[in-house]
Formats: sequence, C-alpha cells, structure tokens
Amino acid sequence: MKLFKKTAAVGLAALLLSGTALAQTSTQDGAVLVYATTYFDAFNPITALDMVNQVPGFSIDNGQHVRGLADTFANVLIDGERQSTKSESIHDILGRIPVGNIERVELVREAVAGIDMRGQTRVVNVVLREEESSRSTTASLGAIYWAGGGRITPNGSISTTWERGDTRITLAGGLDTNGAPVLRDEWLYDAAGNLIESRDERTSQDRFAPRVSGSVNTTFDNGSRLNLSLSANQSEYNGLDTSRVFDAAGAPLRTEIFTTESENTSWEGTLTYERPLGENLSGQLVLLNQQSESTSADEFLRATETGSRNTTFFDNDVESGERAVRGTVTWDMNDRHSFEFGAEGAFNYLENSLLISVAAGSTQPTQLPVSNTRVEEERAEIFASHVWRPMDSVTVESGFRLERSTISQSGDASRERSFDYPKPSITLTWNADEDTQWVFGLERDVGQLSFGAFASSINPTDDVVLIGNPELEPEKTWRATAQWERRWNGEGFFRVSLTHEEVEDVRDAQPVTVVTDGSVTPPLTTTFDAPGNIGDGRRTYMLAETAIPLDDYGLGDSRLNLSVFLRDTEVTDPTTGESRRFQGNEDWRFMANFRQNLTQHNMSWGFSGHVLGDEDMYRFDEVYIFSREPRLDLWVETTAFFDATVRLSWQDLTPQVRERERRFFSDARDVGTLEAVEFREQDLGGFVVLTARKTF
Repeated sequence: MKLFKKTAAVGLAALLLSGTALAQTSTQDGAVLVYATTYFDAFNPITALDMVNQVPGFSIDNGQHVRGLADTFANVLIDGERQSTKSESIHDILGRIPVGNIERVELVREAVAGIDMRGQTRVVNVVLREEESSRSTTASLGAIYWAGGGRITPNGSISTTWERGDTRITLAGGLDTNGAPVLRDEWLYDAAGNLIESRDERTSQDRFAPRVSGSVNTTFDNGSRLNLSLSANQSEYNGLDTSRVFDAAGAPLRTEIFTTESENTSWEGTLTYERPLGENLSGQLVLLNQQSESTSADEFLRATETGSRNTTFFDNDVESGERAVRGTVTWDMNDRHSFEFGAEGAFNYLENSLLISVAAGSTQPTQLPVSNTRVEEERAEIFASHVWRPMDSVTVESGFRLERSTISQSGDASRERSFDYPKPSITLTWNADEDTQWVFGLERDVGQLSFGAFASSINPTDDVVLIGNPELEPEKTWRATAQWERRWNGEGFFRVSLTHEEVEDVRDAQPVTVVTDGSVTPPLTTTFDAPGNIGDGRRTYMLAETAIPLDDYGLGDSRLNLSVFLRDTEVTDPTTGESRRFQGNEDWRFMANFRQNLTQHNMSWGFSGHVLGDEDMYRFDEVYIFSREPRLDLWVETTAFFDATVRLSWQDLTPQVRERERRFFSDARDVGTLEAVEFREQDLGGFVVLTARKTF
C-alpha cells in the first residue's frame, strides 16, 4: 500500500509541476515529437547515444535476445531503418555516430507511415545529415578502479566514419576489461538455528574482450539502399575462487578452490537491401549469419585440514550458429491505411559437450545425463500487419503472425517435435490532445526456448546440477496493456501503464528422476532439477514514470526522473502443489536519477539509485531468497579540457550488499523437513570509472 501511495504522490507532483516546467526547444507534430540538435547542447553530447539518452520519456530497449529477426530489433531507428545486427547492441551503434552527423532526433509515439514500429508503442528515429564528403573519428579512453581489490583495468573504443556522396563507411574497434573482486561471507545453521560452519570466500577475476566491426551503407540512384555489417568478438576469462571453511568454534575445517579458464569467439554478418517496388510500395530483404564457439576448463579442489583432498575437472565445449532470412513488402495505400506482409525463415543449432572427471587418487570420468547433445531448430514465420487511422487522433495497428518450428535433439537424448503458434495483436492509440495519449493493446506472445536448457549444466561451488530437458515447451502468453501519458512543455511527463498476462506452460525448474544403475533391483535412481513447464500462471504489473524539471525550485537546468514498478504473480509449485509467485520476479522496484547542467562552468553532475524487492528461486529440495541493499551512483562531467567530455563516476557508492538465503530440506519440499539454512552476504566493493571522449 505504501508503494501505491508513493506512485500516486509521484503522479500528483508531476501534474502540479506541469505549469512551471522547463521550456524546451522541441517541436510537436501530432504523433512525432521533433528535437533539434540544439536541444541537446546543454548535455555536452559526443555521439548519438548521448542524445537519445536525454530524450524525455524514452528509454533504450535493445530488443529480445532470441533466435530469428522478428523480436530482436531495438526501439531506435537510424534514418527510419532498424539495425539488423544481433551481436552489437544499439548502444554500440549509436556510440559510433558523431553529433556532427545528426540532423535531428524524432520521438515517434504511435504507428505512422514510413516508420517501422514493429508493434512497439514508441521509438526514436535518428535522422542523419546528408553530406557530400566528410570524415569524423570518435574515441573513448577510460579506466576502472575496483575499490574492493585495489586494481585498475583499462577500456576504450575508437570509430571512424567516412561520408562520400551516398555512401557511408564505418570502422570501429574496442576493448573491455573486468577485474571486479567478489567478497563473500557465508554461515550455515541447522534447523534449530545453531551454527554449523562459516565460510570466508574471495573471488578474483580477469576478463579481456577485444571487438572489431565495420559497416557500409549506400543509396543507389533508383532509391534502393544497401547495408552490409560485419563484426567479430573475442573474450578470455580467468577466475579464482578461494573459500576457507570453519567450524562453529572458528577452527579451520577445509579449503575449497575453484579455478576457471574460458574463451569465447563469435562473428556475425548481416546484409539489408531495400528498394522501391512502385508507387507507395517498397520491399526489404535481410540476411543474417552468426557463429559462436566457447570452451571452458574448470577445476574444483577440496582439501580438508586432516589431509584428504579430491579434485573435480569440468571441460565444456559449446558451438552454436544461426542463419536467417527475412523478406518484407510495405504498401502505404494512403494517409489512412498502410500494410506490411512478409515471411521469415531461420536455422539454429547448438552443440554441447561436457566432460566431468574426479581425481581422488586416480582420475575417473563421471557421466551426467544429457551432457553431450546437439539441438537444431528449423523455424518459419509468415506475418501481416495493418495500420489504420480512422481519425486524426486515433491509430489502430493490427497484426497476425503464424510460426512453425521443428526442434530436434540428438546425442545423449533423441527427440523431434514440431509446434504451430498463431500470434495475433492489436494496439489502439488515442491522442486526446497534443499532450495526452492513451494506448490499449492485446497480443499473444510465444517465448523461445533456450537451447542451453536442453543440455545439462553444473555449478560446483553451490553443488547444483540442472539436467537438460528435451521435453521443454515455450511459454505462451496473452497480454493486455493500458497506458496513459501526459506531457508538458516538452520536458516533463508522467506515464502509467497497467499490464495483465495469462501465461500457459510457465517455464521453471521441476524435479526429474533419472535411473543411475539399472543392473540392480529395484533400480537405483537420483532426482535432479531440470528446466520444465510447471503449468499455467498469471502476471499483473504496473509501471509509473515521471520526469520533473526543477528550474523553478532553485535547481536551474535540472531534471529528476522517477519510476515505480509493482508486480503480482501466481503459479502452482510443482513440488508442493501450493500457489507461489514466479521465480526471479521481484514484487516491486523504485528507481531515481537526477541531472543538473552547469553550463556556465562547462560541467554537469548527477546521481542515480535504485532499490528493489526480494526474488525467489525454487528447487525440489531447496528454496533460495535473494535480496539487495539500495544502490547509489554519483557522477560529474566536464568539457573544460581539450574539447573532450570527461566523466568521473563513483558507482555502487554505498557499496551495495547482496544477500542470499538458501534453505535445505531433507527430501522433496512437500514431504521433507527443514534441515539447514545458509546465509550469504556478497560485496563487490564499489568502483570508480574515469572516461574521456572526443570527436575529431
């Protein structure tokens, strides 16, 4: 109830401030709000990313990380076109576009002709300048100081863009590193609350990840456009986790050491071709090829104070790939009607190999069910959509997609299944006036299965095994949404949305019993957890957001953004048969960020923070409860040195402690009793980031 009161207070404050909000240089034209580049001058932008991040009432969404192309597009367009690459985020792409190449930024709040909304309620379109010939280079150099471990790691990126006539070429490269220490303390108690043992854990890690990319965009005399993008990424990771275990009196019991070495290499190529097919008719073809390989070699050593020791080795190789093609025809019949038709086909695969061996005097292999397997999917989809504007203030976007998918699995498990899923949708947008908008939507969504869920995995430090499940099915969701938004003077807004979902075949963990020795009577069996479908459930959530200009309250050229998220979920637990919330879904979240531009001093400063509720995770004989303390980040930015934008931020200022409660039961939770409870506190120690960016 307190959170609902806070939400109401935020909305009331937003409406009361509407008469005194900061004036803004953007212009409004029905469904599209146009922001000239001068609007962003106070934010000291270097790239398009800096501009888009400051568009009032908009947050970048990179799209879903799923197979195929239909649901992977971000909510940002460049010159009206969606970026087809999947390995690079829209943040990376926008970060390579210098502000000098930008004509304007448009916030599109409803489906309009010429803009590919793809079912989204709002998108940003970055419109580039038309240059005869130009060249620009944007560079970023930074370092991170990890306060918990006293280490400094570098990072940086550079990109160059050439414009010559109707052709634009971009080359880019970068390096990311990570040396964050992880400090953990754990205490294990019996059911009566008596301390059994405690742990002192320290993790050190090194991550080195270079990346390169390039793209060519050109426009032909007949109006056709071609975009070719290539990218490659590599990542190397080394980690060392050391755990000292003590008894209730503080005497040492054993030492556990987990080391890991992993390497991942991936590349991607995409080609997008669009051309006019006639008056008000155009076609688009997208081709994608993606490949990834990863290897890891882990070692888990357990040594007791009495001298016994054993070591377990884990060697995991994963190869995956995707080939996809998508064709679309768009017909803008007139000002009231536009249509889109098309089809998409994709082939995906994942091959997993996991070898486990134990050394206790001699090395012996250990077999885990469904640890060596190959999964393939052939998927086809046809789609059609219609945008209808029955009156100037009302837009109706309806669509229908029909998906057919065949998934086959070989190796330790053999299975082939086919699915057919219709996915209708409809969205109605009503602009009651130029500042007030209502949006209502209804759709059926079908989730995608993670190929990783078909193969077994193991977490040796927590002694947790998940068995691959070849019977897994995707979630099917009916989603209804209502949204109201009020804007004032271009800067301030208040938006509230309510969503209800009816979910079929909820994805969660379920118990699976596996025969480990069939040579005896009765056969020996072991029960594991596996990804599965646990029945139907429901989700209802509300999101309230506001941006409040604070000029007239003693803080010139400043803005405060607030958001409150509330969620209620319910599903039946497969072990106990009782109702509970979805795992991994916190009930509430509150976020705030503030920025003030001190243009007379060539600097800005601000802060951001969040606090959120607990999350649960369920296993057949365990329950996990995750909680986090509030987090606060503080930053300052200046352009006083060498015409570069220099930013210094202290992130996780408090620092934030992450807590985990793990409850162990003697058997399955419906028949077993509570045996022990483990408490963990984890501290990343905070970190300081210094970054300098400049365009040449």
